[in-house]
Amino acid sequence: MRNATILTGAVKQVADLADADHLSDAALASRVAGIISRPRQQPADSFVLHAPLELAARVGLLPFVRPDARPLARRRLVLLAEKYGGAEPLIAGPSPASSDLDRAAADLGRAIDAGDLDAVDVAAWTLGHHGSAPQLRRLLSAKIAPRLSAAAHGSIFLYQLPRVAPRGELSGELLRPLARELARHPDWTLGWIDGLSAARPERDPRAVPAASAAAGDDGGLFAAIAATPQLGISGGTSIHPIMSQVDRPEVAGSLLSDAVSTAEPLAGARAITRAAAWSMLQEPVFFAPYGWSHALTMSQAVLGIGRWVGEPSRVLAIAATYVIGFRAALASVPLSMTFDHVDPGVDVGGELVSPECDPDRAAAAAWHVVGGERREALIADLATFASVSHDAHLVKHTLACLDASAADPDCSRLYLAAAAKLAGLWASTGDPQDPLV
Repeated sequence: MRNATILTGAVKQVADLADADHLSDAALASRVAGIISRPRQQPADSFVLHAPLELAARVGLLPFVRPDARPLARRRLVLLAEKYGGAEPLIAGPSPASSDLDRAAADLGRAIDAGDLDAVDVAAWTLGHHGSAPQLRRLLSAKIAPRLSAAAHGSIFLYQLPRVAPRGELSGELLRPLARELARHPDWTLGWIDGLSAARPERDPRAVPAASAAAGDDGGLFAAIAATPQLGISGGTSIHPIMSQVDRPEVAGSLLSDAVSTAEPLAGARAITRAAAWSMLQEPVFFAPYGWSHALTMSQAVLGIGRWVGEPSRVLAIAATYVIGFRAALASVPLSMTFDHVDPGVDVGGELVSPECDPDRAAAAAWHVVGGERREALIADLATFASVSHDAHLVKHTLACLDASAADPDCSRLYLAAAAKLAGLWASTGDPQDPLV
């Protein structure tokens, strides 16, 4: 195979984690990144696809974890590396290439479009090896944000990496396995947004909001998302068929075009993430782990890299499409901004996330935590439970909720309650895939 070597294993690298207890958080994360930055030859399953994102989310949550739980939270990082590195085949780094990042970014875009996996790996290695996380975000956001391949998770990577590893604590080579999956289905992209962009002149995404939208005006975007028709599941519950179902002018275009074109960008962004969190909070739990968790993580990521994606209406359109895609396929109740559960009197700091506290009870308890020390204890509860748990989606969603809570303080308890609901689900049902159980 051109420009790549199949490894006989990653045994030595995994063995290097034997002294993990003596490593700093940054050093441990760096060693784990060195293992999971290597792509596999075969198409990625969910674990492989999520491994770089899971690593970033676990690193992001570590500062919030209670001291007594830190050893287990760090052990989860080791287990992630052991599982990833223990399977074969993994692909070593390609032959050295130019350090010209602009050229490598252009090469990566062309290679993805051509489905050329070897060329993708050369370009991704060059970018990851020579570029910083902020440089990757600047160079790749516009190319990756509309793509549905790699389960539309490329934006999550570009959003989280500069935030959790601003000084290079995690290698940019983590891009390699994700880039490879993007190239397996180069034609999987959102199409309706191109008509939106063509119809409106571009403007600097950092410019003052358009005069057509007053500050704080979402342009009716929340209402548009709430009006999503219930189309049901057609073609499966993976990301591509769910989004393809609404990626049409008569669905996404009809619902969103006017709203995203007139919304004030910040208000529009908050309408989208609030709609995602309300969906988690109000819908039955059946689709919570892998459906409603994605509604927030995917839309939030696009909004988070929006400055580098393009014109604000395009950014809002992509992010809102992800939410209406899940709502069209999975929703069973009308979307509103109400939560009527009474305070169940559950204490934070122990009882909130436990087998005895079901998802709705956990969400209600979190909803009624107002501020101060109880709020800090709630955040520690949520971060700790996710960090010591096995599931990558729980980790990603919890970090996304904490981020949204900080970015949208007027709705802080909405996001914390949404995080608590998913945590309560995993606590009450357990995780049969957990190797520590």
